[in-house]
Amino acid sequence: MKKLLLTILVFVASLSLVGVAMAAAPKPPATFCFTTNGGQSEFSLLIKPMGNIKMSAGPEKFYSIQGLYFDATNGPAALSGSGYMDGSVFHFSLNATYTFEGTAGFFQADGYWDVDTKTGPIYSLWNNTVHYSWTLVQVSCTGQ
Repeated sequence: MKKLLLTILVFVASLSLVGVAMAAAPKPPATFCFTTNGGQSEFSLLIKPMGNIKMSAGPEKFYSIQGLYFDATNGPAALSGSGYMDGSVFHFSLNATYTFEGTAGFFQADGYWDVDTKTGPIYSLWNNTVHYSWTLVQVSCTGQ
C-alpha cells in the first residue's frame, strides 16, 4: 500500500512540475502594437492561440492574428495572419488588401519579435514589387 501511495505521489508531483514548465514557456503578447518606418506606419494586432500541430520535434502551438495597418499614404487596411513561437521568438506572417485612391493593392509581411529582448524586424512586399525591411518599435496599444 505504501508503494502505491508513493507511486501516486510521485506521479502527481511530476504532473505539477510539467504544468509549471508549460506555464513558464514564452508566449506572444495578446495585443501587439508597433510602428515602423520612423513612426509613419502603425500596426495594431490581436494575437490568439489557435491550437497545436504535431511536428517531428513535437507539438507546435500556432496563433491567429487579426489587426489593422495604417499609414498616411495607404490608409487603413485590415490584416490577418498567423504565427508561432520558437523559444522566445514569435515568428509571424501578415496579409492585407487595401484600396488607395481607387486602386486595389496587396500587402504581405513576415517578421519576428523576441518577447524577451523586445526587438525584431519586419519584411514587407507591396503589390509584388516594392520590398521594405523595417525595425519594429513596440508602442502602447492604448495610445493609438
